[in-house]
Amino acid sequence: MATLPNLDDMTGVLVRPLQLLRSRPRDTLDRLVAYEGLTREELFPHPDRLPRVRTRRRWALPGFENEDLWFASLHQPIEPLFNEHYHARRRRIQTVYARRIRPNGTAGRPRLLYIHGYMQPETVIEEHGLLSVIARTLDVEIVHLQPPYHGRRKPRSSPYDGERFWTADVVRSFEAMRQTILDARTLLSVMLDESPSPVGLSGLSLGGAFSATLACLEPRFDFSAPFIAHMDMGALLRDAPVLGAMRKDLARFGWTPAEFGDFFTKIGWDELGPVIPAERILLLAAKEDHFFDADILRDMWARWGHPEIHWYPTSHMGFIPHMPSAIGHLRRFINGLSRP
Repeated sequence: MATLPNLDDMTGVLVRPLQLLRSRPRDTLDRLVAYEGLTREELFPHPDRLPRVRTRRRWALPGFENEDLWFASLHQPIEPLFNEHYHARRRRIQTVYARRIRPNGTAGRPRLLYIHGYMQPETVIEEHGLLSVIARTLDVEIVHLQPPYHGRRKPRSSPYDGERFWTADVVRSFEAMRQTILDARTLLSVMLDESPSPVGLSGLSLGGAFSATLACLEPRFDFSAPFIAHMDMGALLRDAPVLGAMRKDLARFGWTPAEFGDFFTKIGWDELGPVIPAERILLLAAKEDHFFDADILRDMWARWGHPEIHWYPTSHMGFIPHMPSAIGHLRRFINGLSRP
């Protein structure tokens, strides 16, 4: 019997024509020394202030209300040339956008900061078909963060969402990671300033990788639930079918995925470990994942003290039909957490 192709590999093939439209990345490999020898706090700073937050009501439906939040990002690039480029003019990535979906009757319940995946645009289908369903099923308020170069933070010249997030311009890619982490921590500060109700964290795919990373940097999160993701950036570049263009461009600059991973080792990324207890971490994983290797995720699970984990017999892209089950696990997990 013929074996059906893995959906992950098919996705990699389907995005190739789109990635032909990508902008030509700069070779910034010789500038990565700017990040070496820095402390964890220098690389990933705590937000030093509360920004001025603006809100706007978007819609209200029976049982729901929705609003936009936006504020100026506190991000300050480290690498001098990129810092100059970043501040040379006003850029769309300098504004943090988030969307709040609040079901009626959730006052006093935990809240959820959610980060979406790579190349994921902001769509009405996602808002109503996924986030609203998750919010109602979990009976929680969800605040959905848009990472740089996605959604309303996508440059007008970019042909698709996330086009400039993961590229062979490693300085820009790493600064996008730093900015996502700081923007999420700043949004957490905003949410905790609004209400003492606890805030947990979740995300899917690349958003899951950030959920895992933030569990290692931000103890103020009440819980973290990464979906189908690990934190090994070298392995992600090596494996993910949708990162073929980045691999090709880096090879042109003389770098392999292993050397990309070595950069993260040099800055202490591999030394990160959870700063929230293992019993407040939930992992959802796919056994046949061609984006985030299952063996690497098993290793992370063991290093993290064996938090609760649920495996699905599917690929990365095949995980979507299993979302109802995963959301059910997340609901039981949230409801089972002890609180003062």
